[in-house]
Amino acid sequence: MHPDVAALLAVQDEDVAIHQLEERLAELKPRLAMMAKSRDDALAALKKAESAAEAEERRRQEIASRVAQHRAQQEKNEATLSVVVSMREVTAATAQLEQSKRMIDEGERELAAIGQRLVEANRQLEERRRIAVELELAQTAAHASLAADQKEIEAQLGAVRAARQERARAVPGGLLSRYERVRSRKRVQAVFPLRGVRCGNCDTMIPLQRRSGMLGTGVTEICEGCGVMLYASE
Repeated sequence: MHPDVAALLAVQDEDVAIHQLEERLAELKPRLAMMAKSRDDALAALKKAESAAEAEERRRQEIASRVAQHRAQQEKNEATLSVVVSMREVTAATAQLEQSKRMIDEGERELAAIGQRLVEANRQLEERRRIAVELELAQTAAHASLAADQKEIEAQLGAVRAARQERARAVPGGLLSRYERVRSRKRVQAVFPLRGVRCGNCDTMIPLQRRSGMLGTGVTEICEGCGVMLYASE
């Protein structure tokens, strides 16, 4: 194998390693995004449960205040009924007393229903709080693990990129530029050996004249089938 090709293959090995590390680094992002969505969903559910519980509590206080007013009015009506003397006044006071009793009864029934809803709303609120706390604890540990993974991968990337830069110095500029152009077409691997009379990547047959030139001089050729760089390994 020609020394220039051997040097180029060493660069390609580093590029493949860089690609793999970059893929590992990229895989962390969806995991972080999924964790963020889970946290946002849990917080939204918690906020919704808090709003529901607060709304029921406000309604309970409102009805309780109204019932208290009706009780006060009932006491006044009872006091009035005890001192009236005419039938007309008795009838009017009795009607007001009955009305206040009905309103108190309605308010108490509504308070009972609200009380049941409030118990359920508070139960759901506590459940949402528990889920949010547990998720926060789990995500804190997961974030720490992912951060450690990210730091390790970035350190490896730095080392491999430095090694790649050093190896690239041994490759002639024209050959390296050609390699970079082929790799720029989103190829992980740009250089392949001949496999007999065919391309080692796409199995396209290489003309005899080109094969002979590769074997005789060690030059690389571009495969007409897939566009990769080819070299003669023997």
